[in-house]
Formats: sequence, structure tokens, C-alpha cells
Amino acid sequence: MKKIVLAIVAMASLCGVAQEQRHIEFRWHGVYAAADASYGINLNRSVDDFDTIANVLNAFMPGLSVGYNIRKETGVGVGFNYVADPTGAYTQLPVFAELRSHFLRSQLTPYAVLQVGYTFPLGTSSEPDPVGCQIEEGGLYFGLEAGVRYALSRNLAVAGHVGYRLLQSNNVLRTDVERRPILDTPVNLHMLTFGATFYYSN
Repeated sequence: MKKIVLAIVAMASLCGVAQEQRHIEFRWHGVYAAADASYGINLNRSVDDFDTIANVLNAFMPGLSVGYNIRKETGVGVGFNYVADPTGAYTQLPVFAELRSHFLRSQLTPYAVLQVGYTFPLGTSSEPDPVGCQIEEGGLYFGLEAGVRYALSRNLAVAGHVGYRLLQSNNVLRTDVERRPILDTPVNLHMLTFGATFYYSN
């Protein structure tokens, strides 16, 4: 009977060790890099009589940020996104500073990201049909994101997220079919985003 009890205790101990070995705590102190693949849907429905393109803007928005994890709950960094508008009218490059917070040390943890910066126009324009659009002056960029991160190892992790991004253009030029200026006006794009992020920490 004693041998059976000892065998059960030994098996339980081995199971506990195996479970501990399977647990992965992502490295939370040091340099990090986050590569993001997001898709954004513009929530605007009516900006003005000319702005039909902005109203239907859906854009792929890849990005990259690097920074330093001060502690488990706090990482600060800098980065950029590329807003790839299919029409060309609102293609731009937001550059930002960010604050990242991961709330648990477990293998699966919720997290949040706050980003603030400036978005730069990239000089492309849409075809006039009936009007063309081109960003002449960028503006404020603001991003807020929430998601869940899963650690694949101590240094690699993947995450899924949803978020909101505001892209302000202080001056957008409209032109007619002959590229003659019609109107200069600011445009604010309110984007609902979702996507995946790939993390590296060292």
C-alpha cells in the first residue's frame, strides 16, 4: 500500500513539474518590437458634399513600433503606421509615441495601447471622378487599442486586437477633372481597426 501511495505522489509531482514547464511567461523587461497588421474601416458617413472618397475609405494599416518595457504593466516606445488608401487620396504615414500595458504575467494576457503623434501625407492623389483629393497638410494622430496577447516563448508572442484611430488632415485639396482647385478643407478620419500583432522582446 505504501508503494502505491508513493507512486501516486511521484506521478502527481511529475505532472506538476510538466505543467510548470509548459507555462510560459513572456519576457516583460527590456527592449521590445511589435509588428502590426491591421485593417481599418472609416466610420464617417458624411464629411461634406465633396468628400465621397473619405466616406468609403477602408485601408490596410501595417505598422511597426519599438520601445522599452520598464515593468510588466508599462512599456514606452515610438513607431509608425502606413495607411494604404486604395484610391491614393488619403495615403499617409502616422508617426507616434506609445504607451503599452500588459496586465498579467500569465501566458495569455489582456493588454492596451495608447498612441499619440502626427500623420504625414505622402503626396499621392485620387483621380478626379468627379473631384480629386490630395492631403496638403497632415494633423493629429491618435490611436487606442485593446486585445489579448499569447506567449509562444519567452521572446515571441502573437496578439489579436480591436481599436480606434483618429487621423486628422488639416488641409485636403479638391480638384476638378482638369486638376483645377475647388476647395481646401480639413478632414477627420475615424477608423475602427482590427488585426494581429507579432511581438519580440529581448
